[in-house]
Parts: sequence; C-alpha cells; structure tokens
Amino acid sequence: MKFPSSSTQRYFSSSRDSLAAAYVNRAAAVSSTASELDLSRKTRRRDLRGRLKLPATVTLASSTCGNEPPLLGHWGHRGASGGGPGGTGSGSGNQNGTSSCDGGDRYQHRRNGYYPRLRAGAPNWSFVFDPAGRLCYYWSMVVSLAFLYNFWVIIYRFAFQEINGETIVVWFCLDYLADFLYLADIVFHFRTGYLEDGVLQTDSTKLRNHYMNSTTFYIDCLCLLPLDFLYLSIGFNSILRSFRLVKIYRFWAFMDRTERHTNYPNLFRSTSLIHYLLVIFHWNGCLYHIIYKNNAFGSKNWVYGDSETADVVKQYLQSYYWCTLALTTIGDLPRPRSKFEYMFVILQLLFGLLLFATVLGHVANIVTSVSAARKEFQGEY
Repeated sequence: MKFPSSSTQRYFSSSRDSLAAAYVNRAAAVSSTASELDLSRKTRRRDLRGRLKLPATVTLASSTCGNEPPLLGHWGHRGASGGGPGGTGSGSGNQNGTSSCDGGDRYQHRRNGYYPRLRAGAPNWSFVFDPAGRLCYYWSMVVSLAFLYNFWVIIYRFAFQEINGETIVVWFCLDYLADFLYLADIVFHFRTGYLEDGVLQTDSTKLRNHYMNSTTFYIDCLCLLPLDFLYLSIGFNSILRSFRLVKIYRFWAFMDRTERHTNYPNLFRSTSLIHYLLVIFHWNGCLYHIIYKNNAFGSKNWVYGDSETADVVKQYLQSYYWCTLALTTIGDLPRPRSKFEYMFVILQLLFGLLLFATVLGHVANIVTSVSAARKEFQGEY
C-alpha cells in the first residue's frame, strides 16, 4: 500500500522535531541538576570551612608544596607585615594563615635541623632537633671539644702537676665549664628526635621515654658522677674525674660524621691519624712518669739526668720524647739496668711495632683512595 509523498514527509519531520525537543529538554534538566549540586557542594564546603576555622596565629603544617612532618611549622604574630601565620606579606604565610610554597622561615628551620613545635593558641618555644641537622652536628662538635679537654688534661694533672693554690681558679673554671656542657648535652638529648619506622618522632613524651630507656642516658649520667666532692677528704686528685672520658662515644660520632660529609676526606683522615698518634704518645709519657714517680723501677735517674732540678714542663717533654722514641722503634733509648726496666722497654717496643703497622695500614688506605680518585678523574676526561 502506498502513501502519498506529502504525508510521509510531514510524519518524518514531526518525528525529528519531537526528538530534538526531547534532547533539548533533557540537556536543560541535566544542567539545572548539575548547577543545583554544585551550589549544594559549595554551601557544604563553606559550612565545613566555618566549622574547622582555626585562629589566625596557628599555621597548619600540611602544605601542598611537599611532604612536611606532622605538627611542625613556625609561628608569627597577628598583624605582622611580613610573611607568617598572621602576616599579610608574601613570605612564609598568606592572609588565611596557611603556609605557602615559597616560605623561607620553615625551610630555614628544617635546613638548620630543628623544628618548632606547634600548638593551637599561643606560640610554643620548645624545639625538636633533627638528629641529621646542622644544629646537632655543631652541638656534637662543642661536646667533643669538652671531651678532648678532659682527655688531655686529666692524665696530665694526675701525672705531673695537680691542682694547687695558684692554679685552682683556672682549673676549676675549665673543669666545670666542661661539666656544664655535659649537662646541657643531656637536656639536648631530651629534645632530639629519632626515627621510628622511617618517621621522625617529635612527641615530647616519646622522646623522653626513648632517651631514658637507652644506654646513652646511663652513660651520660655516669659521666657526671659528682666524685669531685672527694676533694674535701682526700685532696686534689684528678683521677677522680676519669668517668668524664666515657663521653668518647660523642667524639667518635662527630669524627665519623665529619669524615663522611667533608669535601677533603683524605686530609681529614691524615689529620685525625696524627692527632691519635699525639694522644697515644701523651698518655704513654704520662703513664711512664707515674711509674717513675712511684719509684717502681728502683732508680729515678734512668731517663732524667737532672730530675731533681727539672721543672714540670721539662719533665713532661723528656717523658714525651722517650715514649716517642720507644713507640716509633727508632731506638737510641737509655739502656735498662734492672729486670723491670727491661720488661717495660720490651713491652714498649712490641706496642710500638703494632702501632707502626696500624699507621702504615691507614696511610696505605689514604694513598689508595687518592690514587683511585685520580684514576677515575683521568678516565672521565
């Protein structure tokens, strides 16, 4: 059955118009629904921001610039002109009190190795130090200097010249300055963070429990035993301060870190090797003088020809010179006369051989590392 062409055209045109109108109505409905959802989301966000709004003096550490540790940041004063939590300038904070990517204060804090603890309300001036930061390194250098003072002076005073009325003020000031640095090191450890599962812990309770349950805390307490009060009963005797030498672990940690981060590791190794040799000669000379002073060998004129008239400095230099000759196996030593003198010289020569072999090994390692670096440089260029 055939339909007229005019009716067919009218049918298809009406169908197309109805379909187009339906699609237009559906698109308008979808757009209106999306706009309503967008408005509702914006309203919810505004309500949520109003509920979670913090004071202007608080800066959140969760920045979009990088991975910041929790509860860490810096503080400022409300109305400051520069960057900060309450400032309006273009610095480490903006007008909303949140940290920006180009903030310099917090980056400088992290670079120096300490983190100001942040709490709501007034600024908190307690710090948490990064164990790998610069401040910890510089502080370990200060404590190492205090240890080196005790390491050189205690044995010297015990062997040659103890504290007397003329030098009591100088020695007491130096001694108790070193003790004050040891005590400050304990306080420093209480505020030093530690890594737990790769995360730097900054909670004060955890830091205190971690340090007090470690061996380091007992070593630090042992270093500060108040044995100096025995001066009142037995007189001045510097050997009572020998527990201060337990702090040597701090010196070793400082030397190891300096060797790993210096630009001239071979020069540093050579310098530290010379220092160790001088310390060994120093202790050996002081021990020799202690034996000589107590008349252990039966005669006092074995090394010192003018022991009765020589001053303290000359006696120290004579002992140091004799021990240097003995430990370097150079020879030209005064001839022993008794059995104890022979045994003492034999032990000195054996120890000198071991020391000489150790020094040769260290020097060989330094030369090998220098040669390897030179070959690598020549291979590249």
